[in-house]
Amino acid sequence: MEESPDDWILKRRHEDLSLTVRASWSLYIQFYTVFLTVSVVGLGWVLTRPADAPIVPRAKHVIAIVFMIQTLLTAITSVAMALYTMRVARDQEQIENCLVQLHAATPAACGLAVPASLARFAGWFNCAAMLAMAALWLYVGFIS
Repeated sequence: MEESPDDWILKRRHEDLSLTVRASWSLYIQFYTVFLTVSVVGLGWVLTRPADAPIVPRAKHVIAIVFMIQTLLTAITSVAMALYTMRVARDQEQIENCLVQLHAATPAACGLAVPASLARFAGWFNCAAMLAMAALWLYVGFIS
């Protein structure tokens, strides 16, 4: 039996959404890992430098500002990833419902193809962690 154009388009769209969301999370995790590593190393350097090697206050402020901005952008990206993944999960569910209606079948009793709850949890908690990191950079750069 040959696949109808509607079936093909819906199945292809479902597959493309899956691939895109997985690739997006992979890139996000790679970026997040590298950024977090560099940020922690930067904090360590600023906090543990030898007493006989003082840092110029202006340089310390610039370093803190750069890391605060990057950290805030990472917090925003974390929330964006959570929202994007939840939207993809909804889109895929709609596609699955359309495919079921095209074939007049009863919907399968399976969960979402995309773990939207996990994405929501990870995105919002990473956002909170990044906001805490930004506050730490503010403290290190301007208060301590």
